Amino acid sequence: MEYSKRILIIASAGGHLTQAMCATSLCENISLVSNKKNISNDKIKKVYKIWDTQHNFLIHFFNIFYAVYVLLRERPSVVFSTGGPIVLPFALLCKFLPIKFVYLDTLSRVVELSNTGKLVKKYNLYNDFYCQWQKIAEKNQAKYIGKCFDILCENNYKVTSKKVDDCPMILVTVGTNQYDFARLFTLLAALPLYHDKRVKWVIQASHNKVTQLPANGEVVEMISRDEMESLVKQASLVISHCGIGSINLMLSYQKKVIFVPRVAKYNEFSDDHQLQIANEIGSELFTVTLPDTPMPEITFDELSAREILTQPVDITNYTMAKTLKNAFFS
Repeated sequence: MEYSKRILIIASAGGHLTQAMCATSLCENISLVSNKKNISNDKIKKVYKIWDTQHNFLIHFFNIFYAVYVLLRERPSVVFSTGGPIVLPFALLCKFLPIKFVYLDTLSRVVELSNTGKLVKKYNLYNDFYCQWQKIAEKNQAKYIGKCFDILCENNYKVTSKKVDDCPMILVTVGTNQYDFARLFTLLAALPLYHDKRVKWVIQASHNKVTQLPANGEVVEMISRDEMESLVKQASLVISHCGIGSINLMLSYQKKVIFVPRVAKYNEFSDDHQLQIANEIGSELFTVTLPDTPMPEITFDELSAREILTQPVDITNYTMAKTLKNAFFS
């Protein structure tokens, strides 16, 4: 195994990790550091689980020692990250070690850099710094090489679909976020289809308590990536928070989605980045329910008439992936 070709990816679980895998889709010999071990990918040789820093900034201090351990064990020639605060100890160490550090700021930040991106940029903790929105790149003197996947539905895909034989399914997902999202479940309970036994509901609620259950369905806390993909494939409709990982998966199956972005004023997230990204992605596939508005009503006939894809489409931006691969080893 060549040390000169080793890539170490640092990315928080969810949208950050989804983007990292898209961006390195042309690379091999990858190791990963994340705050959860919930990914299965043949290209990833080793996964390291690091402590999450979301609710305790002091954990960064302990993570520095873990970062030293990982870097010594892996000896990568390049460390690549799409963000999440877990990357900061690695960025700092790479500053003082002969290891290239390449940073790609997250797609979810439409107006300004992410908090992690701001720190990496401010203290010059990078060899290459990229943004996925042209205006942010220009504002921060960063490089723009496009978006890691087709988030704006700009491409036309050839699809094969089929009609659902049994009762249609609605999938609800809130992702892995640790913030409460009670508002979403209040919106669900107001939908007539929530009380219709002809429709099956699968609700991934994380730690949230669902006090009013659907007439037909189940509530689960967490779902693995493979299980989630299987459910998305089967669903006639998805109702989701507006996370980048969710957007990516829904696009892969060209799924009809109602997005309900988390907002800071209801303590559903620390900022309004989901609302910002929601304002960019409206399309024939995606409907966005803005704060303080009801969800659009879906009739049973409309839901049961929808067809589902038999195979996902490839929405990866390989032009970006090629550019990054060249940057890693130049």
